[in-house]
Amino acid sequence: MHFARSATMTHPDMTRFWLLLTAIGSFSASLPVTVVWAQQPAAASQQELLRFVQSHCIDCHSGDAAEGGLDLDALGLDLDQKKTFDRWVLIHDRVRAGEMPPPDTGIAVPIAVDQADDQGLRGDQDPVWRSDARQWLDQLASALVRVDRQRIDATGRAKVRRLNRLEYENALRELLSAPWLQVADSLPEDAVDHLFNKIGERLDVSHVQMTRYLETARDAVHRAVQAAAHPTETRKSYAREEPMMQNYLRYRFGQTAALRSIMPLVDLEPEPDVIRGTQPMTVGADDPDKREREAMGVFSGTYSATTKYDFTQVAATADGEYRLRFKTYTFRAGPGGADAGDDHGLTGGKREWWRPDRTVALAGNRSEPVTLYALAPSGDSRWLTTFDSQPDPTVFECVVALKKGEGIRPDAARLVRTRPGWAGNPVATREGIPGFAMNWLEIEGPLHDTWPPESYRAIFADLPFEVTAGGDVKALSENPQADAERLLLSIYRRAVVDDSISPTSVAPFVDLYGQAKALGYDFTESLVYAVAAMLCSPDFLYLDAQPGPLSDRDVHQRLAYFLWNGPSLAEPTSGEVSAEEESKITPEDRARRIRATVENMLDDSRSDRFVRAFLDYWLDLRDINANTPDAELYPDYYLDELLTESSLLETQAFFRELIDHDLPVRHLVDSDFVFVNERLADHYGIPGVEGVGLRRVAVPEGSPRGGLLTQASVLRVTANGTTTSPVIRGAWIAERILGLEIPPPPSGVAAVEPDIRGAKTIREQLDKHRAIDSCNACHRQFDPAGFALESFDVAGGYRDRYRAVGDQGDPVEGIGKNGHAFKFRFAQSVDCRGVLANGREFEDIVELKRILVSDPRQLARNLLQRLMVYATGAPITFADRDEIEAMLDQASDRDYGVRTLIHAVAQSQLFLHK
Repeated sequence: MHFARSATMTHPDMTRFWLLLTAIGSFSASLPVTVVWAQQPAAASQQELLRFVQSHCIDCHSGDAAEGGLDLDALGLDLDQKKTFDRWVLIHDRVRAGEMPPPDTGIAVPIAVDQADDQGLRGDQDPVWRSDARQWLDQLASALVRVDRQRIDATGRAKVRRLNRLEYENALRELLSAPWLQVADSLPEDAVDHLFNKIGERLDVSHVQMTRYLETARDAVHRAVQAAAHPTETRKSYAREEPMMQNYLRYRFGQTAALRSIMPLVDLEPEPDVIRGTQPMTVGADDPDKREREAMGVFSGTYSATTKYDFTQVAATADGEYRLRFKTYTFRAGPGGADAGDDHGLTGGKREWWRPDRTVALAGNRSEPVTLYALAPSGDSRWLTTFDSQPDPTVFECVVALKKGEGIRPDAARLVRTRPGWAGNPVATREGIPGFAMNWLEIEGPLHDTWPPESYRAIFADLPFEVTAGGDVKALSENPQADAERLLLSIYRRAVVDDSISPTSVAPFVDLYGQAKALGYDFTESLVYAVAAMLCSPDFLYLDAQPGPLSDRDVHQRLAYFLWNGPSLAEPTSGEVSAEEESKITPEDRARRIRATVENMLDDSRSDRFVRAFLDYWLDLRDINANTPDAELYPDYYLDELLTESSLLETQAFFRELIDHDLPVRHLVDSDFVFVNERLADHYGIPGVEGVGLRRVAVPEGSPRGGLLTQASVLRVTANGTTTSPVIRGAWIAERILGLEIPPPPSGVAAVEPDIRGAKTIREQLDKHRAIDSCNACHRQFDPAGFALESFDVAGGYRDRYRAVGDQGDPVEGIGKNGHAFKFRFAQSVDCRGVLANGREFEDIVELKRILVSDPRQLARNLLQRLMVYATGAPITFADRDEIEAMLDQASDRDYGVRTLIHAVAQSQLFLHK
């Protein structure tokens, strides 16, 4: 690698970075980057392959007018060219699938479909041609496999690659003993290929990226060390004493009558004189008993324009884990509050039954879901957890990771998010307006299991330290040079998981430490910079191995990056077995050891990282917040973060269940259970579920729910917030669930935009689009499955009519979460029937799911391939296909259980070889 010096950096920053960049550049120069493609097939086989092409294909696929742009004359058989190789793989697959030649050629004759041969060739094709095609396919496949295996033998399946940003964050957490570190967002987004951010060719390193990695590493090491400056302490903030709540009570809500949604309480005793300002906001420390019972009640969820009730006086003092204790209860205000008047809305003004009367408080008659967010000084928020606040005062307790300066933002997630001009409250009843009261929030932390903190000891081991007047931690050493050499060697050995590393291996980092010292940096700073450079060196930042079988250590680390999305530093790193002892280990023994390791890793809480990361990319769940429901068409979903967050957690809990109980892969499409809380159960039409906690619930008879396809998260990420498209959802099913390759749309053809005015259905629009032959060739493969999902709107709610704006359709009565009356209408009826490309018909999503689960091997093949790509960082190549099928053969006895498929990946030669 080469890094160009930046002209904008100044001393001392320039000096700092160039010390690091020079070191990293010298280490990375030896990285293998060559990609070797193998030799082309022998001349004799070329002639045989080309003879069939000349006889059957060249008439349609030759010259500038070649069908589909495939000019076989120009393509040739030079398989050492990757593009040519990939093209012939595509040709092989289309002929084998019976898609070529098309039915309207002279090769096709009316023969019963059930006479189709076992290679998948179409049953209406001339049997003589099918026999020739089968022989030709065998010859072509043999050539492709030979070339592919020669390439793999030379370079391995997987290329050397750097850690993606999530893996890097987890690697830092492990090495620095700092599970609370959050640094992934400070690194550039990783490129995605074959659905995942794990492919070596796409995880390149630029000057900008290396600079960011260096900055991030240095910052992470600094935070780890600085933990020693912050012993655990406990601080408590009373809601009545929080400036944000005082502001919204006395000023904003005092002057903007329409938004009066906050109320001071002592138990269930309202205090209107506190609103008027004739009594103090709190009795304070003078009356500890009453102070404990004082509360601030709200009738609205958090919304930036109207209501916020943040706790900022107990902001985190440093990065770390904190124990939160939050005393709350639920209550009801009397109905019929005023919207105006000179008395702060307490008396006078126009009264509506759905407005809270802030002079009357009643006992709560149900729990309220409350979400806690970490609130950064910039105003950005980050989800932490959700709990149920109960009618009786209760203290909720949890442990969360916070960054320095973050406060806590509670959100009564079920309550209305009032906005100017609101016309009602969707959760109000004539027996009272639901409210949520907060007494106090206590924060304890940063939490430490030992002292000094483990994160300090990860860098400076047993060295004493002092904290300067400015709050900086300074390690104390009587022999700095010797200590630096000792510490750097220890850190490096843990970083590369190898206790046998010699002192000479860390000489560059020791030199870097010495250069920093020579520039005037103290012992602590110099060691921090040397460690930061180490954490950007190829041995830490890259995953690589020699082509061929992986060593036991490399297998263990590959398993960790597969199932923990980060390294394992707990592996024994000394006492490796000798070659003689290694030869005595039988394949059965090795398989048992791998199986035990996989079981242990899956049962470890760190495997939740795998679940989240795998689903984020396989199913696109990372984009769930990119498609906000439209405020006009979907006001019942707009601002409903509880629904969004619950739907994401549902899919994670569902996939976790499949792993934990080794449930058959068919459950991905159709299961007899779902994971829901009260909000999701209401969304899905499932009665009898209360509370915010997710739980496994049986799918009621007649419900279309069960499986991924009907989960709100999937239906959300396959819509755009305003409309749904059978094209997008159908392509998603074909690619993500069935494993089919979906080509990009041809240039110059406009996409079909659903009509939100309700004049035309999406089916009518697509019928016109599919009248174009070049469009229909692909659309017939995936549109039908997408039509089955038209029964679900942009957030996964079931529907039988589309929504529209304007004059089309029937008006709908209701109040949105923003307090505004519905403006949309119910327009055209939904038609979710379809006919698949193989001729099978379905009436709705229930029938489509039955069709899809009838071929569990196809579902298992797709999941197995996705897992293999994620686990190895390499796509499935032509030469891998036979082993994939062999793995499926073995897994079939267990109904293709999801845990079984994970074990199959870990035991495969594709996984155990580079």
